[in-house]
Amino acid sequence: MTAEALRETTQEPLDDEERELMDPETWDWDHPIEVRTVGIPGAIVRVRFTREEIVAVDRIARKTGANPVDLIHQILREWIANENKDMPAPGANQPVRAPRAATG
Repeated sequence: MTAEALRETTQEPLDDEERELMDPETWDWDHPIEVRTVGIPGAIVRVRFTREEIVAVDRIARKTGANPVDLIHQILREWIANENKDMPAPGANQPVRAPRAATG
């Protein structure tokens, strides 16, 4: 992706001040301002489970003393940590289903 494409906006500026702030030609590239970020950048991912799947996840989570969301998160973190090792990831030999449109 080009730098120009990264600067493209998804909507028109609301007023002259916003138009100026969005224009890279008005930015002070020679004197950047250092800032401190708060928290760890991340994303929230919404995943749909069938009733049977969520019942199974809930059952496994209860056995381990975790809630279902924490269990799924922990399993994926472990999978990511092992990604570069020779060990296949859980479910690596299972076919991936075609993506479907989100319904809700």
